[in-house]
Amino acid sequence: MGYINNTAQWDAKKLRKRGKLYSTIDFEVNEKVAEYTYENMPEKPIIGKLDIGGKRFNVTYPELSLIIETLEQAKKVIEMRHRMGFMR
Repeated sequence: MGYINNTAQWDAKKLRKRGKLYSTIDFEVNEKVAEYTYENMPEKPIIGKLDIGGKRFNVTYPELSLIIETLEQAKKVIEMRHRMGFMR
């Protein structure tokens, strides 16, 4: 399986300033999912593994979409709080 961020190549000490989890975030693509399985199964297959902080989570495509939507909304809320002066 291939990784998206290749976090093994990063120097964790230099990346600490971006957050303790920054250098641990990665996604391993499941290259064994067949096209037929992906398109035709009633339950979506595991498309990969999300790595965060040394923990791994098997995820399906719908779960990955929900994770993305949730994090995008979180970013919008944080930006709005910043603009409105609620971050003290």
